Amino acid sequence: MPTARGWAVAGCGAALLVLGVLSGYRELAVLGAAAPLVVAVAVLLARPPGRVTVHRSLPAPRVAPGTAIPVELALGADGRRLPRLAERVAALGEEQALALPAAGAGGGVGYRLTAERRGVVELGPLRARRSDPFGLAAADRRYGGVDRVWVHPRWTALRSLPVGRVADPDGVLDGARSGNLTFHALRDYVLGDDLRHVHWRSSARQGKLVVREYIDTSHARLAVLVDDRASAADRDTLDAVAEAAASVAVTAVRSGLRCDLRLVSGPSRDGAAGVPRLLDLLAEAEPSPDADLAHACRTLRTRRAGDTVVLVGGALSDGDLRVFAELRDCCPGLVAVTLGTTRAAAPPGVTVLAAATPADFVRQWNEAPWAR
Repeated sequence: MPTARGWAVAGCGAALLVLGVLSGYRELAVLGAAAPLVVAVAVLLARPPGRVTVHRSLPAPRVAPGTAIPVELALGADGRRLPRLAERVAALGEEQALALPAAGAGGGVGYRLTAERRGVVELGPLRARRSDPFGLAAADRRYGGVDRVWVHPRWTALRSLPVGRVADPDGVLDGARSGNLTFHALRDYVLGDDLRHVHWRSSARQGKLVVREYIDTSHARLAVLVDDRASAADRDTLDAVAEAAASVAVTAVRSGLRCDLRLVSGPSRDGAAGVPRLLDLLAEAEPSPDADLAHACRTLRTRRAGDTVVLVGGALSDGDLRVFAELRDCCPGLVAVTLGTTRAAAPPGVTVLAAATPADFVRQWNEAPWAR
């Protein structure tokens, strides 16, 4: 394929050819006719590179900000020599082509990246490029797949959480069930069910045995709602919000608490998936222009009553807190964490922690009434 320089040479040659024919200058016409021929020869010389096999090796797919990421590439080619190679590196909405050094013995080459901040880094595919000596034509071919590296937000273990029963002298929820059972629904009888739970009136009406099903309301659930609205947070603010949310969510999961992490824009992850998967979601979070806090709060209403909800956002306004406070009829525990310089008034039923930085948030959280 001709490059921009090749198209320019061919275009100038065509113009000279026309000018030479119209003016009667044979030498000018010959020069003009030679230019496209030269470009055509360059296209033949810059044939597509041969097949290259790629195996990318990463020490870990999940890292913390500031971590150096050594990447090793094992390469193989059909021909005797490898073409010039460049690695695609995409992070934080930007993309670049990283020129690789010549492959050493055995076709191996490596490079290092530094994960500066929270996000997802995409590596690959590898691009091989071959061109003629004058740069008139070039051929590209892509090899290998795409590998992702999740740069997790930093987090700090919190002293305690405002849910459940505290049985540990250090104030950490132990997640133990205390047997506080509440009627939940009726279901079909299964061999082995306690006959004392049979609902005889419903069984007579349906013509089959049905039993009462109970749930343990003492085993509370924690929902962490992360404000990723583009109108409320830029990337720097969202990084701080992600750190605070990560501290709450990781502490909950490690304490044995059932935790649900949800972005205002919609994506969510259950704590049963494990800490790495929760932090993956926070690493992937980007300021979203379509996020709607009111819609996210309505979604939380579909959960059973008794949950504690922690809203973490950047500079939450009075209106945002009023929308959040509407959950108090179904979620008795409401905590709003606002990061930034804005201070909003706490509506009834909502505990507000206003912190300037993630470190300030950890200090205030650990000094809150539930931590004593």
